[in-house]
Amino acid sequence: MTNGYLTTIFAPLVASWLLALIAGRFIIPVLKKMGIKDIEREEGLESHKKKAGTPLMGGIIFLLPLLIVSIPYLKRSSEIVSVLILTGGFYLVGVADDYIKVVMHRNLGLRVWQKLLFQFLIMALYTVYVVNFTDMGFEMLIPFAGRTLDLGILNIPFLFLVALATTNGTNFTDGVDGLCASVTAVCAGFFAAAALHLSSGVAPCAAAMIGALLGYLYYNVHPGKVYMGDGGSLAIGGFVTAMAYVLHLQLFIPIVGIIYAVEVLSVVIQVGYFKISGGKRVFRMAPIHHHYEKGGWSETQVVNAFATVTIIAALLGFLALL
Repeated sequence: MTNGYLTTIFAPLVASWLLALIAGRFIIPVLKKMGIKDIEREEGLESHKKKAGTPLMGGIIFLLPLLIVSIPYLKRSSEIVSVLILTGGFYLVGVADDYIKVVMHRNLGLRVWQKLLFQFLIMALYTVYVVNFTDMGFEMLIPFAGRTLDLGILNIPFLFLVALATTNGTNFTDGVDGLCASVTAVCAGFFAAAALHLSSGVAPCAAAMIGALLGYLYYNVHPGKVYMGDGGSLAIGGFVTAMAYVLHLQLFIPIVGIIYAVEVLSVVIQVGYFKISGGKRVFRMAPIHHHYEKGGWSETQVVNAFATVTIIAALLGFLALL
């Protein structure tokens, strides 16, 4: 049993952590040399404007170790491929958006319909692989109930909805140094524990993501030396979605990924109330992490609080699985 944990969890976690630390040393100077840097919006927080010029598109620092470390485990589980398809595919969509905005200096990046089209194509590829090359299916475990739910012909539309909602959540969460990576490292820890509990072969992939994000955080904690960009945040959304589907834990995302959900809801509430009230706001600023920053919280306080909430949510999610 001990040897099993060593090869399934400890080895991929440490290997990806070391690779991310090494990758950051080389990739950050390259991003600086290429002039790929963050451009803070004029309407953004005053404290964030000094971040302008920080290297962007650093998501490759954690994605590359995840891919490399996962490769030796592919023979053990074909389902790992499905995780890499959605994670890597969404990363490419985000990188294209970043490249257009930062390198080509087109502020809007990919148009909404273009981003949706590419995401739909990636999800279609993922669906084809799952249906034809795995036996995982699309049924969902119901939290605390110990039963499964199968939506039948609605499974595919529901997949698209879950993926889009999750990637929007991870994208909104990436707004404070270390926030998205910290929250997702906890979520990956939940998936690793759930995979072990359910005897799934994707546990090493989850462990690799934990290590890769911890290595990335060495460069991303406040004050961040690099930012993941849309490529990184969309890749994380793809990872969370794919891991949930492999483990049949789609309905657990709002529990374990409560921060992602709250970030999205804060934006929806803010925009909706602003329109119907004629310019009034519910929050000082949205997404909600900016609300707390406007209230005097430091970035470190925001990260600590949101990561703590995620830890509690992950424990609750695991209890809901038992």
